[in-house]
Amino acid sequence: MKSLGKIEFYWGALIAITLFNTLLGEQFESSALVSVLVALTVMYKGLTVIDHFMELRHAHKYLRLMMRFYLILFPSLIIMTAFF
Repeated sequence: MKSLGKIEFYWGALIAITLFNTLLGEQFESSALVSVLVALTVMYKGLTVIDHFMELRHAHKYLRLMMRFYLILFPSLIIMTAFF
């Protein structure tokens, strides 16, 4: 049997994180805590997609920086609004 490649590993990790977020939403009553945890995992998932699926790891630094800024800014705004 062929072992998993790098892309398949990241794909499985993204699916596992999505299932984890679903479990969080179903099990916990604290919406602020769940919002923070989901926003942090969305950041990680976005950075993983940028680096491994969009292949921006070797792209121009400005393009990669703009994508990373976008994926850090919006989940940060979600975290901030969870406490207001």
